[in-house]
Amino acid sequence: MISKINTDVDPEFVYEYDQTKFVPPNGKTLLIMGQTVESITEYQNHFSNKKTPGGWSAYWAITEFKGVTERHRNDTGSSQNHQMLVNKFPNTAIQSALWMVGKLRIPENASLGFYDKGIKKYAAWAKSVNRPIYLRIGYEFDGPHNALEPAKYKRIYKRIVDILRKEGANNIAFIWHSYASRPYKDYKLSDWYPGDAYVDWVGISVFGHAYNADFGPHCDTVLAFARQHKKPVMIAESNPIYGIDKDTTKAWDDWFVNYFSFIYNKNIKAVSFINENWQNLNIPGIHEWKDARLQNNKKISEAWFMETDKEQYLKQSPQLFKLLGYKE
Repeated sequence: MISKINTDVDPEFVYEYDQTKFVPPNGKTLLIMGQTVESITEYQNHFSNKKTPGGWSAYWAITEFKGVTERHRNDTGSSQNHQMLVNKFPNTAIQSALWMVGKLRIPENASLGFYDKGIKKYAAWAKSVNRPIYLRIGYEFDGPHNALEPAKYKRIYKRIVDILRKEGANNIAFIWHSYASRPYKDYKLSDWYPGDAYVDWVGISVFGHAYNADFGPHCDTVLAFARQHKKPVMIAESNPIYGIDKDTTKAWDDWFVNYFSFIYNKNIKAVSFINENWQNLNIPGIHEWKDARLQNNKKISEAWFMETDKEQYLKQSPQLFKLLGYKE
């Protein structure tokens, strides 16, 4: 099945990076899995004999410091716990997603410093864990579902980065994560950009995109922008949202082949896969998303591990942090 993947690399996407952190060496891609306590635990229990990925993803919100130092069950019906990932998985990185939206006066309150205390708590926690952290500030900033105005978003983003740097949380790489689809109010991508000095990586989402070999013009725009600004690209969230059925390998042919071919072709430096049954989560706007867990289909999961077991994909190891350029 993996022979269907096109491993050719487009030389246009092999370029020198400028002002960044924790980038895998040439020819390597950091493998990250997520995204809830429940789904990660289930994944580990089901694939206990497989190699542990090089990173794990988790979420928290700018409005409350929960789900970082201890377990927090949120409105989706699932739990988040950054510290669990630290305790349970040594020699792995953390991909941390900071939620914020344009409603509930969140941008206004953030600009007034209402959430600074939580950001400082996060900085203290980050320093204590002594490992690379990839922080997605206001993930999918340009998504219509988040309703963030560019000027307000940039102001908050820069405020957060300034606080974390002042607090000495130097083990954090800052991810500017685009929805990579039609943006909110059709703003230009550059309208949301806080500047090269504030961005270490460019992130994209890959959900419905990968059901076509062409990921679409908006995704192309983000990749071109990353290349222009000399930033590495991370697939920050990804999943075949129309499901992985147990009786057919159609999802592999329709989604995974395009997904992995894209990773090679665009020289993607980190990839985060969400192993999730979306039907179990109470998330507005995605009710049509289905059960897309790898364990649903033996042939697909075997192909997944056959591909990701390659040396290209960085997994848990005592050498991982050194490979990422992180100095403990």
